[in-house]
Amino acid sequence: MNIGLDLGYSAVKAVSGTRRVTFPSVVGDIQKARFSLNGARDGDIILTEPEPVLVGLGAIEQSRFLRRREDRGWVNSSEWYHLALAALTELTTATNAEIFIVTGLPVSFYDDKDIPRARLLGDHRTARDGRRAQSFKVVDCRVIPQPFGALLAASLDDRGRIRDQVLATGAVGVIDVGGKTTNLLSVNRLSEVSKETASISAGAWDVARAVRVYLDGTCPNLDLEDHEVMDAVLAGRVRYYGESVNLGPTIEAALEPMAEKVIAEAGQLWNGAAGLDVIMVTGGGALLLGPKICEHFPHARVVKEPLWANAMGFWRFAQRLGSE
Repeated sequence: MNIGLDLGYSAVKAVSGTRRVTFPSVVGDIQKARFSLNGARDGDIILTEPEPVLVGLGAIEQSRFLRRREDRGWVNSSEWYHLALAALTELTTATNAEIFIVTGLPVSFYDDKDIPRARLLGDHRTARDGRRAQSFKVVDCRVIPQPFGALLAASLDDRGRIRDQVLATGAVGVIDVGGKTTNLLSVNRLSEVSKETASISAGAWDVARAVRVYLDGTCPNLDLEDHEVMDAVLAGRVRYYGESVNLGPTIEAALEPMAEKVIAEAGQLWNGAAGLDVIMVTGGGALLLGPKICEHFPHARVVKEPLWANAMGFWRFAQRLGSE
């Protein structure tokens, strides 16, 4: 079973064939009394092994204490491991499965690639409430720079064969707008140009934080979780006592300096970017920042399904490697 696994700070995305799963990157504690009495609600991810935890949206809605990290050491944490196991249980209910995983790391953390590989390789046992225990044997794991996923999604087909020769043989820039960071990747003939690759400390959560500050002052009785604030950002408005509050001006004010920072860094890193054949904009913040990037760079485009692009590319790369 080939799997593309994108373990992001904001959300987990996993792809295997036509199966896609996503959930917030949050782990929560559960009390044994509540767990034994209530069981699992439809859609909740409750792991009972290797330890009892709630994962994803269920944790946000039910857990008293949430564990959510956004730091370089995250790949060493129990939270990261629980999210990875939860993704595997979402993709298959098989009691035993052999798996080949392709996953990614932000470009600034790519030197840590041996850590997630070592944690994922080998045998894993887990169980979910209401299910039989599952055993996974990860026979191989490849870790690539995260933004590479979007390029592979566009240049490979579902069997891992090259379908776009321009992307596969050309010079491509990828701007991956994540929750906390924006990764800039330069690729020539599907090989990274390391001197033109960097990471910027700016992402979609900067916009969400600006909106939260605005809401704290304008709608003081509106208590939103992080994912609800991001949903409001993407919608451009929020409901308050039955009335629609327009968030457009606040979002625009937060986006402007962020866009300027990303565009300036990309232009400097890529020498104006005129030598690139195309610039691909991807990631969770692509729909927010993409229009401004495309306005500045005439050969830039927001990729198809930017939220899923990296995970899809990881899976297609696994398909390619598996057929070799």
